[in-house]
Amino acid sequence: MKKSIIAIAVSSAALASVSVHAAEGSTVDVYGNIQYALTDKDAGSEFADNGSTFGFKGETLINDDLTAFFKYELEADADEKKSGVDVNLDQAFVGLKGGFGKVQVGTFDSIYNNAIQDSVDQFEVLGFANATTTAEGDTIAFFSPSMNGFEVQLSTQVTGDDDSIPTATGDDLQTEDGSSVTGVVKYSTGALTVALGYDQNGNYVDGESTVGLSAGYELQPNLNVSAKFETTTDTQDVLGLAARYGYGAGDLYASVQSISPDSGDDYNEYGAGVTYSLASNVYVYGEVGSFENASNSDTDTQTAVGVYYGF
Repeated sequence: MKKSIIAIAVSSAALASVSVHAAEGSTVDVYGNIQYALTDKDAGSEFADNGSTFGFKGETLINDDLTAFFKYELEADADEKKSGVDVNLDQAFVGLKGGFGKVQVGTFDSIYNNAIQDSVDQFEVLGFANATTTAEGDTIAFFSPSMNGFEVQLSTQVTGDDDSIPTATGDDLQTEDGSSVTGVVKYSTGALTVALGYDQNGNYVDGESTVGLSAGYELQPNLNVSAKFETTTDTQDVLGLAARYGYGAGDLYASVQSISPDSGDDYNEYGAGVTYSLASNVYVYGEVGSFENASNSDTDTQTAVGVYYGF
């Protein structure tokens, strides 16, 4: 699932959490979710877990100006009974925040992905093509406070020269120099939000940098439109448009993308979906998408229905 985007976008879909007293000036929340989806595509149909997670997060007040925080979140498939369950790390980080903004270190979502790609790739199950970005992990990030509408986010991945990291396709490649820099500048004024992002992709062998621009505009309180453009040197350009409408009990949303590879023909992707909120922490959804093939004229029509329960 795409970082539980719908859990944020559906009205009142905040996760319920259990808060416990850990120590004086400290709190720890226990939270999680169960997600299932039934999908159908050219490759076949499947009922599967769609990203169920459980985790812990907390804060410790150091002084009036400084707070320490942490998050530790795990993924575990919940769709079939097994003698052994694979548990994988989703996010884990520690940090400090205050009037200067915040700094955190560990494994967490890419600042570039959050600012640029998620504006169009807004689905629960369907997956749009995106430009290559630095893999998650071994990252230090800084988030500035808002300054007259401007925000700056910077991160660097430091894996070391003797480490290897997975590419977007899951292959392991030896790091080139052991570091990769990502940066985002955001500007918000009224109903308009604009973001410019850069990802060095420095930890991929022969990796090329990616630059992206996104813009979102709130036409009315329950209707938002957005667009993005990404270009990866000597690889491809991606242009996308999206809209999202809150109808009260959930959201209607749709996206379209055009991908222009440096070699080969252009191809397009289309998708739409609807959510229906049963409670503040429970919703169901349906999605349909059409995906042209980059190498031939085949088109894969995909559908999905699913449920999300947060706790």
